[in-house]
Amino acid sequence: MLYRVMRPFIFLALLVALVSTACLNTGTNTPTSVAEKPQTSEAPTQEKPAPAEPSTSSSGAVNNIDDVKGAVFQIIGTGTLNTVENGEELNAQWGGTGFFIDSSGIGVTNNHVVAGAALLKAYVNGETKARNITVLGTSECADLAVVQVQGSDFPFLSWYDGTVKTGLDVYAAGFPLVEPEYNLTKGIVSKVDAGGQTYWASLDYIYGHDAKINGGNSGGPLVTEDGKVVGINYMSRASVDQQFAIPGDLAMPIVEQLQNEKNVASVGLAGQAVVFGPNGEYPGIWVESTTTGGVADKAGILPGDIIHEVETILIATDGSMKDYCDILHSHKDTDPLKVMIYRSSTDEILEGTLNGDKLVSTGFAGLSGASTDSGSTGTSGSQTTILEDNFDGDISAGGWSTLVFGDSSNYEISQKPGRVYMEINTTNTETFLYNDNYWAADVYVETKETKVGGPNRMNVSVICRASDKGFYEFSITSGGLWQIWKNYNGTWSKLKTGASKFIKVVADPNLLQASCVGSNLTFWVNENKVGETTDRDLTEGQVGISVSTFDLKGAQVEFEYLYAEPGT
Repeated sequence: MLYRVMRPFIFLALLVALVSTACLNTGTNTPTSVAEKPQTSEAPTQEKPAPAEPSTSSSGAVNNIDDVKGAVFQIIGTGTLNTVENGEELNAQWGGTGFFIDSSGIGVTNNHVVAGAALLKAYVNGETKARNITVLGTSECADLAVVQVQGSDFPFLSWYDGTVKTGLDVYAAGFPLVEPEYNLTKGIVSKVDAGGQTYWASLDYIYGHDAKINGGNSGGPLVTEDGKVVGINYMSRASVDQQFAIPGDLAMPIVEQLQNEKNVASVGLAGQAVVFGPNGEYPGIWVESTTTGGVADKAGILPGDIIHEVETILIATDGSMKDYCDILHSHKDTDPLKVMIYRSSTDEILEGTLNGDKLVSTGFAGLSGASTDSGSTGTSGSQTTILEDNFDGDISAGGWSTLVFGDSSNYEISQKPGRVYMEINTTNTETFLYNDNYWAADVYVETKETKVGGPNRMNVSVICRASDKGFYEFSITSGGLWQIWKNYNGTWSKLKTGASKFIKVVADPNLLQASCVGSNLTFWVNENKVGETTDRDLTEGQVGISVSTFDLKGAQVEFEYLYAEPGT
C-alpha cells in the first residue's frame, strides 16, 4: 500500500477502507492498497543506530529475519496526483517501501509507489540523508517497479524457492504510515490462490496473509524466517484484517525484464478501474498520475482522465483492470494503440493513439453535472465516504431505519454488544435495516452474519441502492443457495440464482460481499464470487441488511458489522 501524507481496501481501496493499496498519502482512506500516497510535511529525520554487519548466505543474500532490515528501504515520492477520492493534488508527497535484490542497489517496489513522481528519494538502513532513486522499469498491470538506488554494497534479499502453502510463517517488513522506524509484523499465509483481478492490478492470483500491513508498506517484502522473499505486499482490507501480496513466482520474471529497463504491460501511469457517470456511462481506467516522457504523457493523457476505450474495446466494465491489461499484454510497448478518453474536468471526449497521434477533442459527453468520484452519486451529488458500523452504538438513537414486508406480527430487530439481532417468528416475512446516512450509486457493501437458528429456507441478505423505487438484494439460504433479487416499484424479480459450496450451511458465519457498479451486480460469499448479472433500473440509494423467511416459520440471525465504500 502506498501512504500519502495528505490522505484505503484496502486498492486504494482502490481504494482502503475495505481494500487499499499499501502506499500512504495521508488523508481519506481508499479501498485498500498497502501504499496509499499520503502527503508528508517533511522527509523522515529520525536518527537510527547503524546495524550490525548482516549475515549472508553463500549467494550473498541475507539469511535470517534479523538482517532483513538492512535490505529494506523507505521511499518518499513527490509529484502531482489526481485521485478519485481527493481530486487534483499539487506537490503531493507519499511514502512506500522497497527492498534490494542485488548489492549494487537494484530494488523492487510497487508501480503505484513510483508512478507520477517528479522526485523520488530513498532512506536506507536508518540514514537521515536521502539517496536518489532512478526508475528502471515498471509494470502497472502487475503493480511492480524496479529501481536503482544510489550507492553500492547493500545487503539484499533472495527469492523463496520452496512451495508456498497455507500456514507458512511469514513476516511483513516495511515503513507503515510514513514513519521513519522500520516495522516488522508476523503472520501466516492464509490463502495461496486469492483472486488477483482488482481495480488497480491484474494478476492471475495473489497471496492472502495476516501479517499486519498499513499505508506505507506498499512494495515491501513478505519474507520467511530465513529472509527469503515470498511476495511483495501491495494491498490490505482493513475491515476484515486481511493483507495481500504479489506472489514471488509471478514477480520474478517480470522483475527480470524491468531490471533490464524493459517495461511490461505499462504505458507510464498509475490508475484504477472505475465506472463513471450517474448511470455508469463511462467505465475505464481513471489516471491518477503519469510519468513524464512516458507513452501516456506523450499522447496527452492527463491525471484525472478516464481511458474509456483501447483499440475500440470498452474496458473496465467489470470494475477491474483485466481487459485493459489483456490488451497491453497482447501488444509490444511500442505498438500504436487507439484510445478514447473521457476528460471529466471539461466533459470532453478525446481520441488519439498511444505511440502515435496525440489526443484531439472530438466532442462532449454531456455529463458536465456528473460526479468525479467514479460514478458514486448520491443525494448531494457525490458519495466518497466510507461506512463502517460495528454496531457498538445505539441503533435506536438514529441513523438506522427498519422496514418489514409480509406478516409483521411477530418479529424483532434488537441490539447486542457489537451485534444486531434479527428474529422472525412468522412465515413469508422479511425484515430490513438500512443506514440513513449513506447514499451511493456505485458501491461495495459487506457484512458478516452468524446463523443463530431457524429452518433451512431462511434468507440472509446484503442490500444496495435502496430507495423509494426499490433495491437490489444479494441473499444466501441456510441450504446453500444464493440469489440476486430486484424489488422495483414493489415488484420482485429474481435476477440470478444458484448453489455454491462456499456457503457455510451450518452455524458457521458467512461473509457476504456485493458490488453495484453501473449496471453490473456482483455477489461474493466468503470472498469467492458466486454470481453476477446486469440491471439498469436502480441507480442509487441506501445500503443495508435483511433476514427473511418463506413458508417456514423462524429465523434468528446476528450481524457483526456493515461496511460500504464507493465501488469500482
